[in-house]
Amino acid sequence: MSLYARLKVCSRQFGDESRGSIPTEGVMAFTFLIWWYIASFQFFDAFRQKNINLKAAYTVADLVSRQTQDLTPAYIDGLNTLFDYLTYSNKPTWIRVSVVEWDQANNRYDIYWSYATSSHSVQDVNTINTHTAQIPVMPEGDSVVLVETYMAYEPIFSMGLGARWFDTFITTRPRFAAKVGFQGANVTAPTVHSDGTVDSSIES
Repeated sequence: MSLYARLKVCSRQFGDESRGSIPTEGVMAFTFLIWWYIASFQFFDAFRQKNINLKAAYTVADLVSRQTQDLTPAYIDGLNTLFDYLTYSNKPTWIRVSVVEWDQANNRYDIYWSYATSSHSVQDVNTINTHTAQIPVMPEGDSVVLVETYMAYEPIFSMGLGARWFDTFITTRPRFAAKVGFQGANVTAPTVHSDGTVDSSIES
């Protein structure tokens, strides 16, 4: 009998075999159930943390949109601290706040000011125009506040889900001013105050 024929007979006999060991099968089933429970807990925790991150980001964006006075680097750094508190995060986080306006003449979005915490890069004309699908259509001269949040997430167990950044991209209209102003260090554009005046001198 050839090797192939023997393997075929053995596989048929194994398939017809009805004997078994309850303890052995119990251990196998218990191992699978433990793995399934841990994996379910891991994915639930990831979705829970992502949902908390989103709610905290909307809270920060709402706070910025209500400002009538010029923002400062210290204020935005304080928003980052608030974001950490709302998300219960013990991992690195950072936020970036920008004011975006539509430039009809050049058919593009312009950045009036942008500030990021933890020395991360700010938004500029080139980077903001890669997000056109995420920014609402605006008339000439209208502005929106763009708030981006980033939170590092590291799973408790390494089971199909690796470490990653949870990020949000939120646009909201200013509530009580034509545009939200900024004073202080600005490497993207001149300081634009809430009354619409522009200060071409950039503080360092």
